[in-house]
Amino acid sequence: MASRRVEVFGPAYLDRVLRLDGPLVEGSSGPPIDQSSDGTWRFALASTGKIEVIDPAGSTLTIAVPDDWPGPTGEIRLTRTIPALAHARRSLRSLDWHDDLGGMGAGYAAALEGILSSALGPEDDPTSREISWRLSRLEISHRVIRVADHPADWTLLITSGEFGDKLPIGFRGCHAAVEPAALATFAARPCELRVVASLPNALSASALRPSGAGLRLFAPSMRNMIDRDDPISLFATSIDVLCCNRVEWEALDDREEVGWQVSILVVTDGPRGSMVRYTTPTGDAGVLKIEAFPRERPPRDTNRAGEAFGATFIASLLDGNWDAGTGVVEPELIKTAAARASAAAALVLDRVDFGFPSAAQVDEALIAGRV
Repeated sequence: MASRRVEVFGPAYLDRVLRLDGPLVEGSSGPPIDQSSDGTWRFALASTGKIEVIDPAGSTLTIAVPDDWPGPTGEIRLTRTIPALAHARRSLRSLDWHDDLGGMGAGYAAALEGILSSALGPEDDPTSREISWRLSRLEISHRVIRVADHPADWTLLITSGEFGDKLPIGFRGCHAAVEPAALATFAARPCELRVVASLPNALSASALRPSGAGLRLFAPSMRNMIDRDDPISLFATSIDVLCCNRVEWEALDDREEVGWQVSILVVTDGPRGSMVRYTTPTGDAGVLKIEAFPRERPPRDTNRAGEAFGATFIASLLDGNWDAGTGVVEPELIKTAAARASAAAALVLDRVDFGFPSAAQVDEALIAGRV
C-alpha cells in the first residue's frame, strides 16, 4: 500500500487495556461479546481497588484491578444497554493492564500505511501528547485537527483474551467538538483510497462526500448505527464499501436501504465468519459467506481484528484493480479479498499490542491453511 495515496479520517485514542481472568458472561452459549459504548465515570475519592461497570438495563461487572493500576477507580455508567450481557451480575479479576494506541482511525492508517487526519486536544493536554508520541513512534503520518478546551478522547478497553470478549468504553472529548468543515477541507485531497472510520455521522458524511477518491470505505461503530439525527442512509451513496460487525449491522434500522446503496457490504461475525454482499458483472446479487480462518489455539486478544479484516479486504480489492465506479465486482476478486481478510484477522488475534500482519504474513497463513 505504500505506493498508493491513502487518506484516513478517524479517531486516534489512548487505550487503557484491562485484561480479565474470565468471560464477561458466565456460561454463555453465544458468540463472544464485541460491542462498545460511551461511558460516564463517577470517580472514587480514594482507591477502592475495583471498577464497577453498569449498563442502563442494570447489568453489573465488578472488576478487581491490579495493585499497580494507575486509575481511575469507581463507577462507570454505560450510555447504552449491552444486550449480550443479559442482566449479568459478574465479579471478575483483572490479570494485568497496559496503555496502548487505539482508535479505528489509527488502526486503519497503520494497516494501510495511510495519512491520518484526526483531532487532538490542546497542546498542554497530557493525553493528547501521549497519543502524538505513540503515533510518531509507530511512524503513522498524522494531520492534527487541534480542538481547544476539549481533552483527547480515551477508551477503557476491557478484554477477556482467550475467551474473546471485548468491551471498549469510550470517554469522549475533542472529536465531538470538531466542525464538519474542518474534515471536508482535508477530504478534498485526491487519493486512491479514502477511509472514514468511527467518526460521528455528521463528520463521516463531510469526509466521504467530496470527490477525488478512487475508492471510499466506511467503517462505522455502534454509535454510527444508532444515530437517528444524521442517519447513514443520508450519505450511503457516498460509500463504496461498508464494513462492520453483525451486532452493529443489526442495530441499523434502515439497513436494507443502506445495504443496497453501497457497492459492497461486509458484515463480520467473529468466530462465525463473515458475509459479503455485492453486485456481479451480470447485475445479479452476489452473496459470499466465509468461515473464520482456522486457528490452532485460542486468541490472545480480539482487539483490532475488525480493522485487520477491513484493511486487508480493501487493499486486496485495490490490488485486483477494482473500479468502484462500475458498482460491480467479479466474484473471484471478492473471494480472494475475503480469504485474505479472514487470514489477517486471525493473525492479529495473536497480538496484545497495537500492530497488524504484513502482506507476506497473510500469504504465509493462506498457504499453511491455518494460524
